[in-house]
Amino acid sequence: MTNKFLFFPFTHITLKQLNTILAFFPSFQYLPGSRDFKHHQVLQALFEQGKIAPFFLSAKELETVEQKLEQYLEWVRIHKGNKVNLKSLLKDNPYFTSDTNVTAIKSRIKGFKEGKRDPDTALSDESALQRDLLFLKMAQLCDEQNERIDLELKNLDTTRHKLMSTLRGLESPSSDIKGSKTDGDKDSGDMMTRERIYTWSGCMAQKGAFKKEGGGQPLFITTSEAVFDYLESICKDVVNALDIDKIKVHENECENKSEWQHYFCDYLMRAIQGNGTRENNMPKVNDKCSLSGQIKLNLFSGNDINKLFNYSEKHIPVCLIKLK
Repeated sequence: MTNKFLFFPFTHITLKQLNTILAFFPSFQYLPGSRDFKHHQVLQALFEQGKIAPFFLSAKELETVEQKLEQYLEWVRIHKGNKVNLKSLLKDNPYFTSDTNVTAIKSRIKGFKEGKRDPDTALSDESALQRDLLFLKMAQLCDEQNERIDLELKNLDTTRHKLMSTLRGLESPSSDIKGSKTDGDKDSGDMMTRERIYTWSGCMAQKGAFKKEGGGQPLFITTSEAVFDYLESICKDVVNALDIDKIKVHENECENKSEWQHYFCDYLMRAIQGNGTRENNMPKVNDKCSLSGQIKLNLFSGNDINKLFNYSEKHIPVCLIKLK
């Protein structure tokens, strides 16, 4: 029975994603793209409780990547909004022939598409890790900024709704005003999906995250419907092991949560092995403390999936989880 639940393909994790994962699983493994959780109090607390098992990066692994990312951001700040000069710089400035410049970075990012490694040279493991980390750091920065913007827009809408309710003399803002569209539910996995999976799996493979421990196989878990749909679209051989549109799960403070999660994980492992996949065998939430969720479990196989995940197992189990 596996005890490795690998959250993918993101290095930035939102509070909503955390709540979703920990509603189904007692703990999970995660690539944070950092050397520690010093600046993330929530993640640090969960780490200390044993609920997150992070694959931290070393200072050596991060040093070059952070330097390149800072060069890119500085370059963007300097030339933002100046398209004429930008075209001239890209064409004439010898600075852009350097291996550490933005053009080189851009070409490497383009090389991720279609699941291709760097076409120029056979990269060493260290170089491949640096390249994958660079992409993940850029994706992480983008996800963090998008989440911050979504939250600010949501707060703005909430303030506007309260003001409108006060002006109308309503006791409850929700009684007359429809919910905000800026609800923070945007799926980051919808952007550069293949590149995210490919670079994430490349880093995790070099970290030894895919090695079997005690005969168990890792289970890949995601909260991104876009990621799950993408895998289904490119894979010719898919076994739908589990698909439950509405399942009751425990809230954080439920006293029976740990016991339910134990049986739930055991149920998933039997489903992966082809045993006990009947929905009525699913562990039940028998108290009043519960939420509703959704779960889909597919077994993907084929050369395309194996290359995408840098993983040689015949079947790759992927689980999509959501709270409703």
